[in-house]
This record gives sequence, C-alpha cells and structure tokens, in this order.
Amino acid sequence: MVDLREMLARLNAQTVRFDVGQGGGAPSLTTSDVAAALGMVPAGLGREVMEAVYLPDGAIRHRGKLAEAVLAIVRPEFTRRARALAEAEDDLSFSKEMVGLSRRSPSDAQRRILRDREAAVALAREQAWPKNTYQHLSRMVAAVVLELTSGNRCPACLGAGIVNDMGCKDCRCTGIEPTPDRRRALTIDCDPSDYAKRWKAVFEWLLAEMHQAGEIAACQFARVLSEHEPRRGA
Repeated sequence: MVDLREMLARLNAQTVRFDVGQGGGAPSLTTSDVAAALGMVPAGLGREVMEAVYLPDGAIRHRGKLAEAVLAIVRPEFTRRARALAEAEDDLSFSKEMVGLSRRSPSDAQRRILRDREAAVALAREQAWPKNTYQHLSRMVAAVVLELTSGNRCPACLGAGIVNDMGCKDCRCTGIEPTPDRRRALTIDCDPSDYAKRWKAVFEWLLAEMHQAGEIAACQFARVLSEHEPRRGA
C-alpha cells in the first residue's frame, strides 16, 4: 500500500518536478494539492511529527512547534507519575505513623498493610520519570524522529503493529523495527546502563505517543487528498 505521506517530499526543496511527464488520463495530484491537504490537517503533535518525518525541509523552520507539542503531552504524564509516587510515599508514611501510635508490636494485618504500601511505593518509584526529564527531551525527540524516519519494518509483525490481534510487543505497536537499546542510548548521548535504568521507559512512551499521533495525522491527510483527486479527475 502506498503511503501518501511520501507525497510530502514534493514540498521539500528540489529541482525535480513531480507533476509533469506522467502521461495522459486524469490529472494527478499537484504540489498545490499536497500543500493544501497538509494545511487541512489540524495543528498539533500529529502534524508536527508527520512533517518532521516526511517534510524535514519545512519542519526545520518551525522546530519549536514540535517541541511545544511534545511538552504538551509530556508535562501531564510527568506530573501524573510524580504525583502517584508522592501519594504512595505519603500513604506509607501515614501507615507507619498509625502503627507507631499503637505502641504495640504490629499485628499481622498491620504488617500486611505496610508491605502493600511499600510495594506501592516501589512500583510508583519504578514508573516515575527522572526529575531532569525535560532537559533530555530535545535529544529524545530527535532520536524518535530519526527512528520513525528509518521506516524499517518490524520483523515480528511485518510492519502491521499487530500480532494475532494483539499489539506487537517487539515494536510497541509502531510497526517499526526496534532499535537496540545501546544504539538508542548513544543517539541521546546517554550511557547504555543509565539508559536501561532511567530513560528506556520514557523513550518508549514518547516513541509510542509520537507514532500514534503521526498515524492519526496521516489518516486525516490521506482523507483530504482522496477528496481532492476525484474532483480533479471529474
């Protein structure tokens, strides 16, 4: 299946024309059609991702918009995870204080509550993102765009993002061949061991979110193009 987003390459700086020498019949979509269709895609993360991957000459002129769109989804997620950790720690502290007030050895029920609270803190701490996440975002965004640009199909799902009606775990439903952790770490200028401990979850979340937003924008772009073509061929 042809990926209509590849038509955005017509809008990059070039000396070759795409709208001549294609033979007779119904006229094909022109560069103006492509530009108009892109203009109909709602502004936001999806459009910025699509342009960064398929229209780099144009995207580089408003790189700040991609950064703003990424921050708009990262901030609430970062806050949600930080709040979950703070609440888990507060629950544990409260439970310990309640046990201490009893002035007796903890009962089995109290020990169970404390174990549950400690487990909740451990899980929330594992899922929380590093405090300096914002400082690393620009490098991670660039690495995600590079990965999405590669276009290498995931061998597990053959690019479909689905295996046996389930989301592909190998590529996190992106359909793109996963990049080894070590290469990702080097791309974002991070020590490989530190990447695995602190940044892998953040990067994979960002990759999945940016890919999904880009796919939604692609559907909107394709829909507008399909509306243009019949009218031109009428």
